[in-house]
Amino acid sequence: MPVLEYIVARLLHPAVQALLVGLAATALVLLRRPRAALATGLLAVAWIWVASSPALALGLRQGLVAPAAAPTRAGAIVVLGGGAIPAGPWSRSGTRAGMGLNLWREGYAPLVLVSGSDQAQALAAGYTLSGIPAADLRVEALSANTHENARNSAAMLRANGLGDIVLVTSPIHMRRAQAAFRHEGIRVAPAPAPDDDDAVLAASARWLPRREALTMTARCVREYAALWVYARRGWI
Repeated sequence: MPVLEYIVARLLHPAVQALLVGLAATALVLLRRPRAALATGLLAVAWIWVASSPALALGLRQGLVAPAAAPTRAGAIVVLGGGAIPAGPWSRSGTRAGMGLNLWREGYAPLVLVSGSDQAQALAAGYTLSGIPAADLRVEALSANTHENARNSAAMLRANGLGDIVLVTSPIHMRRAQAAFRHEGIRVAPAPAPDDDDAVLAASARWLPRREALTMTARCVREYAALWVYARRGWI
């Protein structure tokens, strides 16, 4: 990830934002401006509290997640890297890796394409061990972001005479990923892999802070920012 993108990604995290506001409050104390310091400190505490609440996290998530629908059969199953690699049998896992394997076993597509420089090789190795023949696997291991996932995968799909896929990624990421593949001329049937934190947060008190909620809020904020950037660049 380029340095600028890395810095921007960190600045989008609510915990970093609260820390910076807290540092501003400390500076105001040193400048002997107690009222301003108190107000700024309270703002930092309030923001990290709200950002850690299931109410905000699930509200932000709702704007990114499409209604659930059963996947349809297609020419290929595309599994994007970025999820957890299962430690146990993949077919029993609700991860992206596990969902891709089970969709192939259930006959939703004859071909599986794994994409992403971070995990494509690991996913391909795991699928081979899980029984997918090498002839039914395609590996795209050069892409470093969702735009490149879509562009590179679309080229491989067209080389195989394919134009429709079942797309596997996280629910929060699906809106951008689906739009990126459609921009490349690929018809997409979404198959989002469930997030473990969804059920936990849904059963939690709405306004009591939770670490899982802070993580989801940060992911959603980053995803909204990425959607804006992708729209500006003409990638979706």
